[in-house]
Amino acid sequence: MKIIPYIVASVIAGVSFSSLAASREIDQQQALAHQSIGVVSVYDISGPLDHADHVLEKKANADHAPYYRVIGLSSSGDSGNYSGEAQLYR
Repeated sequence: MKIIPYIVASVIAGVSFSSLAASREIDQQQALAHQSIGVVSVYDISGPLDHADHVLEKKANADHAPYYRVIGLSSSGDSGNYSGEAQLYR
């Protein structure tokens, strides 16, 4: 009977970790197999282009979207700041 607490703890940990699953970036072809559930945008993100992509991924995670596809990233002149949009999918 000492095994029951371990089983319960394992089940609880599994549920907790599954809710923390990160969104995964997909391409346009992969997106065809998924349902669109919205769009997220970021504006005036400073740093490298990869940072703007990371912020989009974090927004997709916050919206509980299993998948996202970046549909646009741009720089506003010489400022080094980026804006972008990502389509969310399930």
